[in-house]
Amino acid sequence: MKLNFLITLLFIFTFLNYTYSQNKSSSNICEKWNALDEKIKTGKIEYDDAVDLLASYEPEVIKYYNNNGGGFFKRNEWVFPLRNFTSIYYREGGKDFRLSTYDYFQGSNSKGHPAHDIMILDENKDLLDDSTLKPVDVVSISGGVVVATDTTWEIGSVLRGGKYVKIFDVTNKGLFYYSHLSVVNVKPGDILKPGDKIGEVGRTGRKTILKEGKTHLHVAFLRSEDGYPVPEEFIKDLRAAELKLKEKK
Repeated sequence: MKLNFLITLLFIFTFLNYTYSQNKSSSNICEKWNALDEKIKTGKIEYDDAVDLLASYEPEVIKYYNNNGGGFFKRNEWVFPLRNFTSIYYREGGKDFRLSTYDYFQGSNSKGHPAHDIMILDENKDLLDDSTLKPVDVVSISGGVVVATDTTWEIGSVLRGGKYVKIFDVTNKGLFYYSHLSVVNVKPGDILKPGDKIGEVGRTGRKTILKEGKTHLHVAFLRSEDGYPVPEEFIKDLRAAELKLKEKK
């Protein structure tokens, strides 16, 4: 009887230790992606090496998400990326998506503007909504897992994105990029659902911090093609999500 009890305890301990080790090992994949992202951004890794590594990380991130309670959220469940704002407008009326010669692996030196800029009401550029006098929250459009962040950007840096968050949408196999944030509220490995807060709108970034820069969110969606991030125009998704948000008010 006593022997059986000890065997049972040993089994439970072994199982819990194995589960902890697996989860810890799995969460490391997001930290690896984050470290790779830093090297890509600063040009400290060879192009082909970066491509191969990112492609190898993606299936591990998907496994991590699924093993740790990540939900399934279709594209029609995407939400608008801003909350607690008085009014917004899109740069160039939403016609600011330009591919040019953009390549994800060019890092901070990439060309084009394969994204959308959403401006908030902040004439005095104090990072607060002029009517509410409060920060405007940035939320995750989709479900997914945080794979990269920058929380260390400072004035004087030549890096163009400022503080940012990158989230891999497992359901729709794509990478969301949210930049120019003033505050980042998540870390690599965090699992999110649509509408979870990830930061606050800001003016960080090489050009955005300048006098003429406007307080806004720069957001992009890059579809994964065998692990290679390819920008996709998604203004229709943004406008549909904005409309749903307005209907709720």
